[in-house]
This record gives sequence, structure tokens and C-alpha cells, in this order.
Amino acid sequence: MSRIGHNVPLEGLEHVTKMLKDSAGKDGIISRADAEKLGQDLRKNGQGTEALAAGKVFRMVDKFEDAPGARVTGSDLDQARSFVETELLESADTNRNGYSQAELKTMPATGRALVEIGLKLRSDAADGGGRVAHRIPELGLQHTAEMLKQAAGADQITSRDDREALIGNLYSQGRGTEALAASYFFSFIDARDHETGARVTTKDIDRAVDYASERLLKNKDTNHNGYSQKEIGRFSTSAKAFLEVGKLIDAGIIKAD
Repeated sequence: MSRIGHNVPLEGLEHVTKMLKDSAGKDGIISRADAEKLGQDLRKNGQGTEALAAGKVFRMVDKFEDAPGARVTGSDLDQARSFVETELLESADTNRNGYSQAELKTMPATGRALVEIGLKLRSDAADGGGRVAHRIPELGLQHTAEMLKQAAGADQITSRDDREALIGNLYSQGRGTEALAASYFFSFIDARDHETGARVTTKDIDRAVDYASERLLKNKDTNHNGYSQKEIGRFSTSAKAFLEVGKLIDAGIIKAD
């Protein structure tokens, strides 16, 4: 991927800010409960990186507004833009010519999440929102499975501790959607193999991939011609996460394992 322009993460920030503003109550105040509900709704839709960024931006503003009676408003969010731009984004661009891949790695998780969101917004706009080919969520499913396999220790067993380490590492890089997919899929596998002493092995993951591909994805395509937006609306939370990860891979925003 070539250098990424300054406007990309700013477009991500504008998108996240708008979602937070839209989550406000009738009084125009964004409460912590409002922000938490937004995060829950985004995660249910598979949008883990948006949930990560929205939570971090809200908490950043809320921290500055924590005096008795302080409130987070749309105006507060607008005022935070210059701080985010200067402290989280511009400081990473040492040559002032856009962000290289090396410079992206120096960004905090919030900045990297905003870059991913900005790139995805551009990809979605170019895509047009029609039917989605089967291969897109399949890409996400396979990528998620490979991440879980690679998270295994020397014993080739992916433990719950391995899962937590993987998710924590992904979140630290701003990769919230991949973290969400990994969390959902591990829980899906663990629930299918929950006997005392049961372990998540490579074979368990492969069996779960076959099951998820048929039951969580392909079964939702009633006409066998790709997924319509209505059919996607009936996806499980795991399937939606696979779809979002697949879109990121297909757009070249993240690399498949």
C-alpha cells in the first residue's frame, strides 16, 4: 500500500464523531450510556474498529470534561478534532507528505483505527452497496481462522489465554474489526467443544470453518446469487464480523494471512 493522505484518518474521525453525535439524547448530550450503546450496536453489526474508535474518542473528550456537571456535547467533539489531528495523527507524519507504512506503526491505536475507517469509507463509496459475492465473507472467515491458529502456543492448542493475547494485540494496533471477529469465532468454537478439558485445536478450527461457511453464510443466500443487503441483515454477529473483515481484505486495507 502506498502512502496514505492526511485526509483519510480525518474522514474516519468525522464519521466517528457523527455517529457519536447521532447517539445523543433529545437534549443533545452524549452520555456514557449513549456511547456504550453505540459501541454495542456497532459490535453487533461487526464494526469492531468503529466501536473501538468511537469509544476512545468519547473517553478522550469525557476525560477533559469530568468536572462536576460537565457534559459531552457535539461542540465538545468538534473542539477535540484539532487535538486528535495534532497529537494522534500529524505527529506520525515526519516528512509531511502523507503516512508511510512505517509511520502508521508509530500511531496510537486510535489513529490507526481512524485510518482503517477512512480507507473503508472510501472503498464502500466506490463499491456502490449492491450484492456481495460469497467470497467476501469467506475471506474474512478464513483470515479469522488463520489468526486463531497462529495464536496457538507450541502445543498447537489455542487456549483462552492465547485468544485474549491475540485480541489485545489486535486492539493495540487499532484493528478492532479483526479482534471482534476473532473473539466471536473463538467463542463459537469453544461453545461447540465445551466439555471439561476440551481444547481448541487446528482440527476444531477447521471443522468450525466448514460449519460456519455453510450454516452462518451460504444458507443465508436464498437465491444463490450473492448476498443482498436484506440477507446480510439476517447474518449473525459472527457472520457480520466475517463480512467486515472480508471487505477490508478485498479492498487491500489489511492483508490476508
